[in-house]
Amino acid sequence: LLHASRLPKFLWGEAIMHVTWLKNRTGTQALNGMMPYEALFKKKPNLDNLPEWGSHVKVHSPNGSKLDMHTIEG
Repeated sequence: LLHASRLPKFLWGEAIMHVTWLKNRTGTQALNGMMPYEALFKKKPNLDNLPEWGSHVKVHSPNGSKLDMHTIEG
């Protein structure tokens, strides 16, 4: 994941959290094809807005005045 996206090594922990999040939203044989998320919350997860790992995103920043831009590239 980190090699394919060419992101720095200090994001290793974030990559593990992303993979775990994805794994909880995919089917598993132990639950007869049901997702762990679905077993816990009794509904299918919404993956419509799932960003690809390593893509550029905007992050909210509370700094500055109300006329300043409140997002930074993450």
